[in-house]
Amino acid sequence: MSRILFTLSVVFLIVYFFDFKHYNLAEKRQKLEQDAVRITRQKIKNIKEFEKFGNLIPGSNRINNDESLNQFRDRLECVTTKGKWELDLTPRPLIRHKQEPLYGKCYKKLKNSSGNQVISMEEEWKLIPNSVKYVWKTPEECPMQKINVEQACDLISGLRFYLVGDRLHYQLHELLLDFFHEGPVQCYGEANCKEHTLCDITSSHNISTMKFVRNDILSFKSQSSQKNIRDLQLPWVPGIQNFNVFILNKGHHWRDDETFRDSLINTIINLRKRYQKYLIIYRATTIGHLNCQNAKNPLPIPPNATELENFPYHWGDIHRQNLIAKEIVEAAGGIFLDVESAMITRVDGHIGGQDCLRWCIPGPADVWLDFLFYTLQELL
Repeated sequence: MSRILFTLSVVFLIVYFFDFKHYNLAEKRQKLEQDAVRITRQKIKNIKEFEKFGNLIPGSNRINNDESLNQFRDRLECVTTKGKWELDLTPRPLIRHKQEPLYGKCYKKLKNSSGNQVISMEEEWKLIPNSVKYVWKTPEECPMQKINVEQACDLISGLRFYLVGDRLHYQLHELLLDFFHEGPVQCYGEANCKEHTLCDITSSHNISTMKFVRNDILSFKSQSSQKNIRDLQLPWVPGIQNFNVFILNKGHHWRDDETFRDSLINTIINLRKRYQKYLIIYRATTIGHLNCQNAKNPLPIPPNATELENFPYHWGDIHRQNLIAKEIVEAAGGIFLDVESAMITRVDGHIGGQDCLRWCIPGPADVWLDFLFYTLQELL
C-alpha cells in the first residue's frame, strides 16, 4: 500500500511540476505580448503622421467616423478569429491551381479505377484529401458568404493590387490568379512577377490588375542586387503610383521586436506620406507546423505555450509580432487581415517535405481569398 501511495505521490509531483511550469510560461508569454503592444502604442502616439488617420480608412467609401470604424473592425475580427473549421463532405467546386507547379503538389490530376481522368465532381470528391474539404464556419452574428468570379470582378473593378512580401506572401498572388483565370498565366517567377490583369478587360468592368514584388522585410529603401538571397529586398517603390491597394507582409525573416517595429513604422509612414488616399492591407504572418507531411486533419486546438516556446525558427514569436504589426497598420488607417487565427491549427494540407509553411492549392489557404473579399465588400 505504501508503495502505491509513494508512486501516486511521485506522479502527482511530476504532473504538478509540468503544469506549474506551463502556467508560468504561458504567463510569461502573455506578459511579453502585452509589453510589445504597450511599447508600440507609445511609439505611435509620438508620431504626428499617424494623427490624421484616427477614425478613417483611406480607400474606403464607408468608414468615415469612429462608430463605423469600430463596427467594421469588430465584424472583421469576428469573421477571422471566431470561426471554426468544420469538415464538409458535400461535393462543391474548388479553386483549380494552374500556376506555379509547387502549389499543386498535393492535388495531381486524379483518375478513376479504370485509369480515365475523373470528369464528375462526385467522383473526384471521393479521392481528394480531407484538407480540402474543411470549411471555415463563422458565427451567426458575422456571416461570410462566398462570392463567384463575376461578383468579385464587380467588387474589385478599378482596383490595382500591389503585393509586397516574402515567398510565403506569393501564395496570395497564386490564389488570386487561380481564382480569376481559367488557365495558366505567364509569370517571371516568385521574385518579381509582371503585372497581371485579374478580370476580363473586354467586360463592363474597369481594369483591375495585380503585381507581386518580393521584399522579405518590407524595406522601403530596397536593394536591387545583394549577396544574401535569404533576405531578398527587391525595389518596389518605383512604379508604386500605378497601384491603389497595397497588400503587405513581413514574413519569416526574423528580426527582434524593436527592429521589426521600427522598420514597419518607417515603411508605413513613408507609404502614407506619398499615398494618403490608398488602401493598405497587412496580411498577418502564419506559423509553420512540425511534421506536417503526416497530418490528415487540423489540430484539435492551437499549440500551447510550451509547444510554441519549443518551435524552431522563431515560429512561437510570430503572434507577438503580428500584434505589433496590427497596432502600426491600424494607426495608419490600414487593415490588419488576421489569417493567423484561422491557419494556426491547419497542420494539414501543407506542401510538405521541407515545406511546412506554405499550403497546397486548393487547400486551407483558400480562406485567405474569402477574408480578402469580405474585407473589400465591407469597405467599398
